[in-house]
Amino acid sequence: MRIFVRQLTLAALTVGRRFARGGGVIAANYKGRRMTNIPTDLLRTFVSVVELRSFTRAAKAQGMTQPAVSAQIRRLQSLLGVELLDKRAPGVSLTARGERVLDSARRMLSVNDHIVQIAGCDSTAQLVRVGVPGDCMGDELARMLAASRTRWPNLRFTVEGGGQGRLLQCLTRDEIDIALTLVINEPQDTAHHYWTEELAWVRGKSTTLDPDAAVPLVAYKDVCVCYRVGAAALAKTGRAAELVFRATSSKALRTAVATGLGIMIVPRRRIPAELTAWDDGPLPPLPPVFCGIFVRESANNETLHQLAEQFAMTLRPQAVAGERITFVSPRILLPAAAPPPI
Repeated sequence: MRIFVRQLTLAALTVGRRFARGGGVIAANYKGRRMTNIPTDLLRTFVSVVELRSFTRAAKAQGMTQPAVSAQIRRLQSLLGVELLDKRAPGVSLTARGERVLDSARRMLSVNDHIVQIAGCDSTAQLVRVGVPGDCMGDELARMLAASRTRWPNLRFTVEGGGQGRLLQCLTRDEIDIALTLVINEPQDTAHHYWTEELAWVRGKSTTLDPDAAVPLVAYKDVCVCYRVGAAALAKTGRAAELVFRATSSKALRTAVATGLGIMIVPRRRIPAELTAWDDGPLPPLPPVFCGIFVRESANNETLHQLAEQFAMTLRPQAVAGERITFVSPRILLPAAAPPPI
């Protein structure tokens, strides 16, 4: 009997040691169980690290220590069973699997935050997710949202920046409610409101071009409509375009143009004060584009449609004689396959 008890005790100790080390049969069975839930705090930390390109900055933004951020990333990778960050690359770089997880994580956090908002203490509050191009995320947008809050005090706003492809795709995924974006083709059947916008080449005061070289262009990171229009106009005249600088910040783009790094195409009504329209330069004329306000297809909330109308009244070029302003419909259908973000 004593021998049996001793053997049983030794067996229990052996299993305990294996469990503590994370090995053995118990650990293997635990690891083998299919994971069904991912903690959103781990995803939020992962997205923050990638967007800020730094564990230190992410820790500061999250109100955590850097070791805690590193531990959360390790835990997320352990739960998923894949490496999200490429350790071989300098800085913060994603693996191919990490790129896919990042896209889904952003969507999941957007839904999570929306649920938290609608279930909050103020049951009358309504969250409106607005998508705009990077060069519209300034004083004009803030004034427009402030005016909307005066009319609808229960509204709360989040703003997402991006190019045409990404914003329209976010609409189809129900990740944003209203999008303001430039489009090349007339959006007769897809926009809530739209009007034409004249484009202009802009440069720094001392910028010159080599007539035998490709035209150096500056553009947003997601290769915006303005860049595509400019490159197409150059191609029609037999000139090549070279994308020499890309950024997500309108300030960075303006600085690049002002210092002579390249030239840029912008709506004529939005030419920055430090830049100059190059109407008499060695460049082809640019066709107009359309600026549209798009509303999420599944939106049945009348406030959203009224909000879209107020956005149009604020943003459209009312002072331009003969400007075409079109109201399409309070109910819209988005393209079945919006172009993917670049």
